[in-house]
Amino acid sequence: MMQTIASRSHTIEIVPCDGLAPSFRWVIRRPDGSALRHSPYAFSTEKGARISAFCWTRELSDTAVR
Repeated sequence: MMQTIASRSHTIEIVPCDGLAPSFRWVIRRPDGSALRHSPYAFSTEKGARISAFCWTRELSDTAVR
């Protein structure tokens, strides 16, 4: 199951990874739907991936990356 979260001007998707152990990655998308950033590694929890993605969106907003 994929979770999508709208955050100001970006959308965050939390995506489960394939494999035996549950793990999650995030994708930050622009308003047009194109991918802006992907998580550099997998997280063991969905919440951990979400927190990391929010930190990245804050960094992108602070540097005015659209």
